[in-house]
Amino acid sequence: MDKVSVKRRTDIAAETIGKQIVRGKLPVGQVLPNDQVMCETLGISRTILREALRILGAKGLVRAVPKAGTFVNDTDRWAMLDKDILSWLTDTATSGRLEPLMVEMIDIRLAIEPGAAALTASRAQATDRQRISELFQTLKYANTPTSSYEAEAAFVDCILANCYNRFFNSHRILAKTCHKLLFDHTERYKYLSLSSHEAAVRAIMNHEPQNARRSMQAILLQASPIIRNKKNPADESAG
Repeated sequence: MDKVSVKRRTDIAAETIGKQIVRGKLPVGQVLPNDQVMCETLGISRTILREALRILGAKGLVRAVPKAGTFVNDTDRWAMLDKDILSWLTDTATSGRLEPLMVEMIDIRLAIEPGAAALTASRAQATDRQRISELFQTLKYANTPTSSYEAEAAFVDCILANCYNRFFNSHRILAKTCHKLLFDHTERYKYLSLSSHEAAVRAIMNHEPQNARRSMQAILLQASPIIRNKKNPADESAG
């Protein structure tokens, strides 16, 4: 088996086990089945299994205890901003688990993004500010759910990218994931109001950090009632 095939099978094994963990099929505190059982179940070699578990360990999902086995970690050890974990959480979330997941995402975005907007208003270069303004115009004239999602995600991402603080970069994938969930599973597009987005652009263009902070907070607060009154197409078709 060549190196590409080994890596691919390792990634698939890590994804399969990771999804079982975030779905709760392998609950917190549980010891994983022994190597032989897992290899037979997944159809992989022990080498691939051990590498997959190493990957999951680096993400905080599992821990190896000598002579006891490999255990599923408490959720407070999970690397929640890891792109794979975010993907697995959203891919495996059932309708009943989507709302609390989105609420948690909005909570952390409220804690982080208003501050990022304030920093961008203070620090962004002229070309950065112009780009943010251009992205707002794209959002303003977007006329489909897909184009609106892409435009709003790009608008917020540009604000996060131009606050000149590298620690905000790890948050950007969460913001994009949250946008996708909002447009896919709520009526965000139908109720999208752009007055706060416009106020944020104005504050950033005019170097007004506190107004930028307030405007970004208002953008995020728009989503809270939409989440709680969401209409999931899957729910409607099931009914």
